[in-house]
Amino acid sequence: MTKKSVIITVLCLILFIGSAVNGATISGTDLNLVSSGVSGTMDIMLDQAPSGIAGYQLEISINPGANAEMISVNFPASFSMNSASKLPSSSVNIVAVDLVDQIKSGASNIILATLGIKGLTDGEADVQLQITELTDDSGNPISVTVDSPHIKVGSTSPTVSPTIPPTVEPTKEPEAVPTTVIPTEIPTTQPTQTPTVEPTPEPKVTETLVAAFTAMPMTGTPPLTVNFTDHSTGSPKKWRWDFGDGTMSTIQNPSHVYGGIGRYTVTLEVISDNYSSVERKPEIIRIVGDYPTGPAGFAMVTSQPTGAEVYMGDVYLGTTPATLIVPAGSRSLTYQKEGYQKKTVTVTIRPNEMKLIPKVMLKATS
Repeated sequence: MTKKSVIITVLCLILFIGSAVNGATISGTDLNLVSSGVSGTMDIMLDQAPSGIAGYQLEISINPGANAEMISVNFPASFSMNSASKLPSSSVNIVAVDLVDQIKSGASNIILATLGIKGLTDGEADVQLQITELTDDSGNPISVTVDSPHIKVGSTSPTVSPTIPPTVEPTKEPEAVPTTVIPTEIPTTQPTQTPTVEPTPEPKVTETLVAAFTAMPMTGTPPLTVNFTDHSTGSPKKWRWDFGDGTMSTIQNPSHVYGGIGRYTVTLEVISDNYSSVERKPEIIRIVGDYPTGPAGFAMVTSQPTGAEVYMGDVYLGTTPATLIVPAGSRSLTYQKEGYQKKTVTVTIRPNEMKLIPKVMLKATS
């Protein structure tokens, strides 16, 4: 019996260690921006999720922050409950929950978020990823390693091209051509045609292409339908809207439904040929109801099964899944549902913070 018990114990330890180390990695795509003022996107990705994903919370920062800043965060549709701290900034806190279990066990190459990044000054910077929460569909933490992406702003290539053509062309042309070809034909044809075609369209586009839009209504309770109207000048050919809640549109005058309480920054980029213009209106849309105005923050709560009532002491806060307003400080939240055992978790909430609470697994009463 003793030998058998030892063997069982060893096997259990092996299984436990094997389940804890899953070799998953969170990384980002490196980004090269040709110059300051230019924007691009970077995907933050989890390479594998052997037990699915319930939700995550990440702190992302650019170091040094003087070289680039984050201007937007877009979430995949699978993370239907999501939020990001105020932008633009060199650091951002993002949180998201997979409410409808779209990310199944064994999923791979999962995009957690797409960052919009703008170059500020020429140079290089690292993007640092810090994991606050990352849980699987059973509510257990996912063990991962972090592979930090890199940003490069600026390029040295433009200084090479201009110096080569001038030294080769001008010295050969004057010696061979003047004695055989009529000099009066080249000067009269070339100078008169080029100035009339090139200079007039280009300055006109860069000066007049300006992104502009309005939104109505700009405040209300969820679900709120907002109609966006494009007022851009310069005859744009393409439109790209970022509604600030992880969704986008490419039509000229879209309507969008905001389903969650919060303040949303809307961005419109218009494009015409090789030119673009961007208008960004911070927190233009305000979905009211539970937005904290004092020392309080948000808590994203989920449970298995859903529909659990959440209490703070004797105070009813809401039913899972939900985004709840919770007074700042160390708080005990109790989940209860008929037919299941109560479960209490302790969380620390900071003022105006969006906090992801790992999925709570409720046990059925026997």
